[in-house]
Amino acid sequence: MKLFYSDASPYARCVRIFIQYYKVTEIDEVVVDPFANEEVFLRSNPLGKVPCLSLNDGSSLYDSEVIMRFVDAKYGDAELFGEQYDDWTNQCHFSLLKGMLDSAVALRQEQLRAEEGLRSDFWTARFEQALLRGLKQVEQLGLVNYQKLTAQQVILVCLLDYLDFRHPQLLWRNLVPALEIWHKKIAIKPIFTMTSPH
Repeated sequence: MKLFYSDASPYARCVRIFIQYYKVTEIDEVVVDPFANEEVFLRSNPLGKVPCLSLNDGSSLYDSEVIMRFVDAKYGDAELFGEQYDDWTNQCHFSLLKGMLDSAVALRQEQLRAEEGLRSDFWTARFEQALLRGLKQVEQLGLVNYQKLTAQQVILVCLLDYLDFRHPQLLWRNLVPALEIWHKKIAIKPIFTMTSPH
């Protein structure tokens, strides 16, 4: 199996952390530029997005959550997601975090549009406010209080690191000090440092 990814993608990083966590050796990680339109990559994912997991039978899985759930089910008996099929609250918490990651990436796209003179102040403010409201909600929900690592915590680390990487002007630590304390402790673990964005 091959995982197509880019170093800067927080979505791909979530998947790579799952792979590291379960010490999966049968998935080769292949760096790809999703904007280069390489034929082998586009055959695996016609959307041209990372991450994409090419399976041994020639089929592919894409969207980070699908791949995360696949790795979790195949190699960890759903340890990180847990038995969430009837737990709508936990599934909603994951969607909250994934939506926040979407807002962080969209905010980055607005920054890039500024170079073309097309940046929207309205959408920039909307994405920033969604992130700040979301972080306050996450802190109130206590998602960092679980003793064992969860899928929600994985995506939260990736989100906070991505904010530091792409949006250092967003002073999230001032807003959610409990998240800062938790992040400082967990982000130094090898499964996170090995996949840090750069």
